[in-house]
Parts: sequence; C-alpha cells; structure tokens
Amino acid sequence: RIALNKKIISVSIRERVIPKSKFSLKLVNYERVKPEYKNLKYKKILKFLSKMNTSKQDIALCVNNKILETGTSNLLFVYKKKIYSPKSNYYKGTNIKFYEKKFRIIKKDIYLKDIEQFEEIILVGSGKGVVSVNFIDGYNWRRKSKEMFNKMFKIFKSEFKKNIYNYNQ
Repeated sequence: RIALNKKIISVSIRERVIPKSKFSLKLVNYERVKPEYKNLKYKKILKFLSKMNTSKQDIALCVNNKILETGTSNLLFVYKKKIYSPKSNYYKGTNIKFYEKKFRIIKKDIYLKDIEQFEEIILVGSGKGVVSVNFIDGYNWRRKSKEMFNKMFKIFKSEFKKNIYNYNQ
C-alpha cells in the first residue's frame, strides 16, 4: 500500500493478514483523526494493533458509547436480516462502498448498550476482506448467525477471485 500527503510518503509492506474463524474485537475509546478523510495520522491505532495478533483480533474504535469502525476496517451490524452501518465519524473505505451497491445498508448510530440485539458483526476492509466477528472481548456479545456474512463472503470471493485469498472460515 502507498499513501501520501504534503509531508509524508508512506509505503506499507505488511503481509496480508488471513483472519481466523474465531475473530474478536477489543473495544478502545478512540476516534480516528479527521475520519472522513484518508490520512496518515494513525500512530495511536498502530500502537494498539501492534500489541495483538491481527489475524485473530482487531480494535473497535468507540467514542461516547458509539461504535465507529475498527483499526483496519469498516463495521456492519446485522439485525433481523437488515444491515446497519455507523452513521458518521468513520473513514468510509472502498469495500463498504462496494457493498452499498449490493445491499441496502441503513446508517444508524450503533450504541454499546444496544449491541446485544445484533446477530452478526462483520468487518469489511481492503486489508482483511470480509470477516465475521465471533465475540467482543470483555463484553456480553457473541455471534448468533453467519447468514449475512456467508452471502457477503460469497460475493467477495466471486468479485475478487483474481486475487488469492485462503481464508480460514
């Protein structure tokens, strides 16, 4: 990956992470700097991520009891076959834009107090692809279904089959 701004050219040669089937989120009280814009101000996020195995876990950025995004991906929440995405204060990546063309995604503030109602939490991002969250560390939420994830992953595999992905689902 290559990113640049007026002062910095950033070249990332990180290996592509292959997410595990028992993937979890760790809640972190933090909001990306100017999240509506792609930028290189993510040292604090990288500090959190450097302390974990990112094939098994990611951080969920939360502010004022709202979940916004992860350190690497956008978040989708599924309740009664409807897909929800946070309303604002996150970077809208390429993959979520792709899925907005395939599915109706409802914009809504996602509060921690309401998290138990969701059957699925799905990460979508260029680094990880599509990942089903199994549980949230230290929180009373567990995956109840993989129905929407299976649909999204099938589309992901068919659309991006030119790339080699060996996901352990």
